[in-house]
Amino acid sequence: MPSRFKSGGGATGKGLKAFGGQVLCNRQYVRAGQSSNTGPCRTTCSRWIAGRASSRPEIRTGWAPGLTDLPSKESLVNYIKGSDGPPRVFSPLPPNNWNRNPEELPLLIVLPGIDGTGYTAAAQFPVLCERFDLKTFLIPVGDRTPLDGLVSILREYIENEVANSPSDRPIYVMGESFGGILALLLADACGHLCLNRVVLVNPATSFGKSIWASMGDVLPQLPAPAYDVLPFAISPFLGNPINLARRRVDGEQPIPSQAVQTVMSLFALMPVLENLKDVLPPETLKWKLQLLEEGAKRVDAALLSGLQQRVLVIAGDADLLIPSKEEADRLKKHLRTCSVKVIDGAGHALLQEADINVSNIFDEMGFYTRSLKYTSPKPVKRLIPQQKRRNGNGNGNGNGNGNGNGNKNGQSGQGLEKKEVMLSQDNAKSIELPTLGELGKVCDDLGITRAKTLLSPVWFSTSSTSGEVVNGLEHLPKERPLIIVANHQTLAVDLGFLISGLLEEGGILARGLAHPSIFQEESTTNAGMRGLFTNFGAVPVTPRNMFKLLKNDEVILLFPGGAREALKQKDEEYKLFWPEEQEFVRIAAKFNATIVPLSGVGIDDSMDIVASGNELLDFPFVGNFLKESMENVKTVREDETLLFPLARPRSLNRLYFKFGQPITLSDSIVNDKEKCQEIYQKAKRGVEDGISYLKEKRAQDPYKDVIPRVLYEQNSKKKAPTFKAN
Repeated sequence: MPSRFKSGGGATGKGLKAFGGQVLCNRQYVRAGQSSNTGPCRTTCSRWIAGRASSRPEIRTGWAPGLTDLPSKESLVNYIKGSDGPPRVFSPLPPNNWNRNPEELPLLIVLPGIDGTGYTAAAQFPVLCERFDLKTFLIPVGDRTPLDGLVSILREYIENEVANSPSDRPIYVMGESFGGILALLLADACGHLCLNRVVLVNPATSFGKSIWASMGDVLPQLPAPAYDVLPFAISPFLGNPINLARRRVDGEQPIPSQAVQTVMSLFALMPVLENLKDVLPPETLKWKLQLLEEGAKRVDAALLSGLQQRVLVIAGDADLLIPSKEEADRLKKHLRTCSVKVIDGAGHALLQEADINVSNIFDEMGFYTRSLKYTSPKPVKRLIPQQKRRNGNGNGNGNGNGNGNGNKNGQSGQGLEKKEVMLSQDNAKSIELPTLGELGKVCDDLGITRAKTLLSPVWFSTSSTSGEVVNGLEHLPKERPLIIVANHQTLAVDLGFLISGLLEEGGILARGLAHPSIFQEESTTNAGMRGLFTNFGAVPVTPRNMFKLLKNDEVILLFPGGAREALKQKDEEYKLFWPEEQEFVRIAAKFNATIVPLSGVGIDDSMDIVASGNELLDFPFVGNFLKESMENVKTVREDETLLFPLARPRSLNRLYFKFGQPITLSDSIVNDKEKCQEIYQKAKRGVEDGISYLKEKRAQDPYKDVIPRVLYEQNSKKKAPTFKAN
């Protein structure tokens, strides 16, 4: 067995004894003290505890001196001296709470920064261990495992956890600085069904844009006296020293006592900074800077755009080491599902700063969940994708001492292949439902929450048997798969209200089949809407994507009128532009799906079209510029002009949505073109009839006008009533 996967030496010796923790992964999950020739363990590796006796261990407190009250009083120096062996996942906490079952909590693996110890995140451990089965990843000081080797160790650990956990158990990783690079590479290797959520804290993906990229060859060559004071020289770059010291101050004490504690805490930081030179001796620093450079290059737009995990980026706007705030914006642009939390005044080591509680940030951003819920009702197979190899000079399986099969520099020349999946390609897999907190955050960012206070959307549904129309979604079919076919209102302004309303009112995430230009970064047609689509599981409208979603028994949202119907011209209010083909009916029938017509009103007659897209193209000078901007934009239909019309607001109408009578399909009509065409026309009439119904009935709404509606809702703190359906 390769030496880096054994559990001998430092992996089970004084290093773990000093830590008081649990060794959990060296790829071959070998019990402490067992022969290294033992085969892979078939039991959940989290049950193997280094040196664990049959009796309950003595409770000890505080492994991170001065930062936390959790296990052991040993200094960081003793920890460093005992941390040889291969990189490994372990628990920083002893099993000292026998009433708590970590296996029933989400798993969180903390990936360290350039130090490799995870020490900088220790201040967050007390709050995190209450809500997570907390694990950390240790990269010993002398280790020279390449990036792909580190990813491989973590990948296999997660694969083992998935195999031995309930299917709805969430698995998180939180990577700080260098750990952020590792987290994204791991997300790419594991896929979103096994590694569900990723937290990036000041990720070093922007390393190439920082001054440290050009100093990589200089720092390790400093004379010994200069290198000894290097940690103190860069300490201001890590964060505000006062904020770092205040982490140890009791805020309930009198102000004079707090002042004394702050001064003493500043002195207490000195030995911690001094120990950094032991964590990062010159050769180790040189190696870590090489990993940073390689990793930052590999986490490019292609890799980011292919990730389907939900990602939370936490960035300090006063990070002087790397441009974390700007990098957060870049990551949000490229990732499918990404939220950003910028902390004012926080530096690079923000997890150690006072008043930073990452658990509270999870709640604020709606990022914490105890169990997974997916868009498909079918059981989800949580399988890690098969590894692919990249061409190169080595296989990335270097050992813990850097003497593996990598190239002469110890770097990975061959390993996990970078996927080329871009947002514009097929990606119709089952995805995790967003939490209501995540939904609220996205709606806040897009202005939907504020707009709802003005437009106050209301919903109606129709019985499949009696045709009765009721307020709410009571009659929306429970059968799956389900296709909702709807009319596009002008500029698709109502789309955010429609998608968020279905989630809030019915717990349904309708997977939109969207125009492919929405997923092009260079497209002029997405107009900032790409975040709305990708956050809520939309995919490009293709027969293949529809087939895959229906096969998974998903709920699909389809606008047969497409972009032409959304980019209306003058005097086209509530007019449908459905094509002649009935292809979606035939595909739906193959899976015995149910079609539900959905009608929406309120937007088309709230604005006037001043100039259509075609008219704008005829404008002098401006027209030529617009034509050039549209050259690379993907189209679906011939003679399609993907250009937003020039519109002006007319009024703030209330929004009304009505689900029509469901249409049940059978696979017996798949090859019956006449029957498919009959159902197609029936669905279209259902949408048209719903539009007429809503336009007529809204005149009876006592709160159809914005002023009385807003006044009522502000005073009553509840949604204004509307007309009676029947």
